[in-house]
Amino acid sequence: MSLLRHGLQALPLCLCVLVLTCAMAHTSAEDLSPKTDPEESSWGLGRLKGLMEPMVTRTRERWQWFWSPGTFRGFMKTYYEDHLKDLGPRTQAWLISSKDSFLNKTRSLCPRLLCKDSAQD
Repeated sequence: MSLLRHGLQALPLCLCVLVLTCAMAHTSAEDLSPKTDPEESSWGLGRLKGLMEPMVTRTRERWQWFWSPGTFRGFMKTYYEDHLKDLGPRTQAWLISSKDSFLNKTRSLCPRLLCKDSAQD
């Protein structure tokens, strides 16, 4: 059982090593030699910008509908109605119950001689 558990824990590491080995096997010696110009290197700023710009543009276009005034206003209206509409009365009820709970705890800690009820006299 212990051997099985350790084998399952080592599985992700073995998979990672396998992927790295395959990736290194497909690279040529030219890819491993350092480039002098950062723009010529395979991960230069120009290449990185070229990869990121279309992705950012697609994401912006996909979410454009959400940021339109009608959709965002509808979302905020629904959120207000679901969560904030009765916030005032809920807050007041919570404050009253918290105050009552605090007073009850304080009275239970108070010695009987100091905190006599006036009804007991």
